[in-house]
Amino acid sequence: MVKPGWIKSLSLGFGSVLLCLLLLFSGLLLWPLAEPPGPAWRGDALVLDNVHIVDTRSGELQPDRAIWIKQGRIEQITAAGIRPPAACHYVSGQGSYVVPGLWDNHSHSLKLSPQLHHPLYLAHGVTYLRDMSGCMTGTDSLAACAADRSAWTDQARSGQRSSPLYPQQSSFAINGGAEVPDGAPAFLRLQTAADATALVRHYQALGVDTLKTYEFLSPQQYQWLSDAAAGTGMQLAGHQPWRVTLADLIQARQRSVEHGRLFLFECSTVAMQLKQQQMREGLINSDVWREILQSQDPELCRQKMRAMAKAGIWWSPTLLTLQLGARAAEPAFRQDPRLAQVPWLLRTLWQADADSMQSRGYDQKGRPVHAELLTLALQQLKQAVTLGVPILAGTDTPDSFVFAGSGLIDELALYTQAGVTPLQALQSATLWPAQYAGMEASAGAVEVGKEANLLLLAANPLQQIQALRQVEGLVLAGHWYDKQQLQVLQTFSIEQAGSLSINLQLAWSALQSAQFRQQFAD
Repeated sequence: MVKPGWIKSLSLGFGSVLLCLLLLFSGLLLWPLAEPPGPAWRGDALVLDNVHIVDTRSGELQPDRAIWIKQGRIEQITAAGIRPPAACHYVSGQGSYVVPGLWDNHSHSLKLSPQLHHPLYLAHGVTYLRDMSGCMTGTDSLAACAADRSAWTDQARSGQRSSPLYPQQSSFAINGGAEVPDGAPAFLRLQTAADATALVRHYQALGVDTLKTYEFLSPQQYQWLSDAAAGTGMQLAGHQPWRVTLADLIQARQRSVEHGRLFLFECSTVAMQLKQQQMREGLINSDVWREILQSQDPELCRQKMRAMAKAGIWWSPTLLTLQLGARAAEPAFRQDPRLAQVPWLLRTLWQADADSMQSRGYDQKGRPVHAELLTLALQQLKQAVTLGVPILAGTDTPDSFVFAGSGLIDELALYTQAGVTPLQALQSATLWPAQYAGMEASAGAVEVGKEANLLLLAANPLQQIQALRQVEGLVLAGHWYDKQQLQVLQTFSIEQAGSLSINLQLAWSALQSAQFRQQFAD
């Protein structure tokens, strides 16, 4: 049967449109990525004059100082009002307060983080990231791998890239085996002690120093992993696996435990009974959370916090992850103007996540539970700090409604809301992370000999932690970013987040990632 002419024309027209769309889609995917702007000044010799140094050890102020920087390190600190040599770049701090560059101790970096996240981190004074994610093998289309992060760090130190520094490298989340896609090395499923040995060697070869533990690791798998890592220089850090006790975790010398749920569970007698069951979807619902809230044992809590403090196990509370459930119904929270910094693809997922939290946030009597969980977690943070549990401030960026850079100040503001002093909050993002990373000789304080990663502020954060939002300038590895250049970085990131090309590349890289597809299906 011969088709009418108009059908032929329509078919040809549709084919042409489809071809054009495919060509456009391909072109956008292949469009070269824009690089973020660099420092306002790059060189070997810099002096910051007329500044007040915040001592992150004592909480004292060293007023009217000049900081001399040579080849990325603090060479000397003198009285203000100096005349530097002509070869030295001079910056008048005009009475700014100087603190060490900040650490976000729980982040997740993507291949597109140089476009989407790094500019925002620097614009808010974050110069170090403890990335708690990675790749199962040497490469991935979506996640940043150890080689990516190491290269970004080297380029930042040389002034060739605007990126935070990544002093440590994490594995992909080790989660019992179901997270491993077909075609990956079989030992990653961790079914035997020999697999654990092979897994540790595999990640060592990839330049990884931290094995990230996750929820579904069985006690046996956890023990295999701990035994295999012992004596290798590799450390365990991450979630407390559901069926692994805190005593076992301490025995294994896990270096850090992540997230605010830690003591919500550990201090609850009901949760201790639940932990005898296998974790499964729906095990913890709003009514169970209510039981957990009502079964808190203060003495049990003190005992466990003291044991953790004595063992030197660090805690990164990431309270922002609990804030989502507590504030999901608030229009102001859901319409945060910083959403302009987030690609529309992620924005859509964030809103869906908030919808889900809102719908599941009430017990049988119609009472919201998540706000109470956050309130309890704040109380537990204050108690943990008082009892000596070492704290690492982290955000879980880019988890839902957690914003790169500024999210760290949101997290620290929650700490002070809990009753932690501004000095302690600041220490959790400066001095203490340097101690955790074994870098106290080079980071964590503004002192001679340390790396020149410095944040200039208009106000004193020891009086009000929100002063960290008043950024006047940044020194990264000895290179200078003035206030105007930091604003240029923020604008760049917002433009990238709104770019059709970036959104398509983000979606395509997720679809191409075997480890992401497996994690999503799981």
